[in-house]
Amino acid sequence: MLLVVVPLVVAIATGAVSWFFLPNEYTAEVSIYAMAKSETANDATGDVIYSDLNASQLLANDFAELAKNDQIRAATAERLGLEDLTAFDIDIKSSSTTRIIKVDVTAQDPKAAAAVANELTNQIGQTATRVMDVEAVNVINAAQVPDQPSGPPRVRFVVLSLPVALLAVILVLVVRAKVDTRVHSGSDVEDLLSVSVIGHVPTASGKRG
Repeated sequence: MLLVVVPLVVAIATGAVSWFFLPNEYTAEVSIYAMAKSETANDATGDVIYSDLNASQLLANDFAELAKNDQIRAATAERLGLEDLTAFDIDIKSSSTTRIIKVDVTAQDPKAAAAVANELTNQIGQTATRVMDVEAVNVINAAQVPDQPSGPPRVRFVVLSLPVALLAVILVLVVRAKVDTRVHSGSDVEDLLSVSVIGHVPTASGKRG
């Protein structure tokens, strides 16, 4: 019964917490194209070569570091009238087959997520063109206010809680069986003493008047 009841109870509890207590999260995304100064010749033919894609990966890494910069974060927060960006989850990523870099900002407020994504991209672009070998940072798609939540992954939490709870119950039962040295049946006596059980004496129940 424990192997069935406990995982179900844990899954129900996880679902209740996920749906009724965890707030929705919204992700706003900006797509940008950072053109290095060495790419001018390639733009004339429109060809994308391996060095361009490799440069895109490096630029994505550089942009990710810039997004962590305290001065850039402070400037972004100041422009938006915020104290800081600690309430925002910022992710910089790029594809291995394109030169497009994406800036994702996740927050509980969809309007704030879009505003931070756009302004942070602006601050990163200004810094990149000033201090890095970048000719221009062009915004392909500005962040729009998301109308659908992107998280938390409530279904995933519930699904993962089932095997975790099941493994926990199994572990508890195994440990309990290992540390329990009491004799529960005649077979336990036979295993411990290497003798055969020839009879059982019933335990008296109740009291005689």
